[in-house]
Amino acid sequence: MENRINQVVELENGKEYYILKQAVYGGDNYFVAAEVSEDGEDLKDKFIILHETKENGESYIEFENDSKIIQILLKHLHIEG
Repeated sequence: MENRINQVVELENGKEYYILKQAVYGGDNYFVAAEVSEDGEDLKDKFIILHETKENGESYIEFENDSKIIQILLKHLHIEG
């Protein structure tokens, strides 16, 4: 799995997110990311968990919505949730 720490990814919602941390859990790639400001110069105080999936050889990054997985990741990454 590709290391994406310190990279900016753009999601389908058109917003950009800067990847701060990365973890592999259950064979899947997860990221802790901060939203990039509209001008691209700063990071907002809005942090999210992203999940990378692969389909037909293509990589897709989307929001993680499973609260159980989010809590496990935050605990193991030593981030207060």
